[in-house]
Amino acid sequence: MEQLIEASSHEKVIESYISSIERDGYAYIPKAFDPEQISRAKYLVEDWFAKTVSMQSERMPRLNRDQSMVYNLQNKDMLFIRMMLGNEFIESILKHFLNDCWFTSLPEDAPNYILRSFLARSSNHQMPMHIDSFIPYTGSYPFIMQCSILLEDQTEENGCTVIVPGSHRSDRYAPQEAFGEAISIEAKAGDLVIWDSRIWHGARENRSSGTRWAMIATFCRWWVKQAFDIPGNLPQEIYDQLTDRQKAVMGYCSVPYDSERYGIDMKRNFDLLPVRVEDYRL
Repeated sequence: MEQLIEASSHEKVIESYISSIERDGYAYIPKAFDPEQISRAKYLVEDWFAKTVSMQSERMPRLNRDQSMVYNLQNKDMLFIRMMLGNEFIESILKHFLNDCWFTSLPEDAPNYILRSFLARSSNHQMPMHIDSFIPYTGSYPFIMQCSILLEDQTEENGCTVIVPGSHRSDRYAPQEAFGEAISIEAKAGDLVIWDSRIWHGARENRSSGTRWAMIATFCRWWVKQAFDIPGNLPQEIYDQLTDRQKAVMGYCSVPYDSERYGIDMKRNFDLLPVRVEDYRL
């Protein structure tokens, strides 16, 4: 009986976060990750930043220049994947908003949304107000959402995220004057923030002498183009550690075939998952 009460209570908590996203465009979930996970992830992010910063393309968009960034965390360490894809709050919320009920090739309880990008960022300069959904619209079905795991405390002093609640249903691109009405999302390391990508948001200038690392994963409906060729470039040793559900989120159940010689349906089941990454298009 006690377990049933706990399960019911947990479902109500998730429902409250879903309601918050529907109403305000975002949900703030405190203490979603334990300090040991956060400490290890921060160490790995800083290590990967030191190893990869000199390798990043010179053709960076304006908003990403002079920012501390680590791209494609899914290629770097299984810890990042386990944290982002193994959190019950994240999966339950994303399945509610992004799963396609017509993707019947996969089990009904499995995620069929996919990972669009996965990075770590420590903001430096002020980020202008913007949306990440490409176009604004007022419908009830988001097709892109972000999940941010804070690796360090986020404050107004060190450049926290700012948002305009309710703007996800405005049907407008984000005007820069909206920065004045935005609220600050001050939060602690280990907290989780999930938002509808239509919401007007930005970041304050980091006026501290320190960093503000966060891991940010963008998830989308299975038919939206990924920011990188994630299925084609995942290291084989990481692919071998993924569950079928995780492979689906990486895009392996919805990646296009090379030609009709191999198949035509982009909505594939687990039985058609490749053994080798190099075979993912066949």
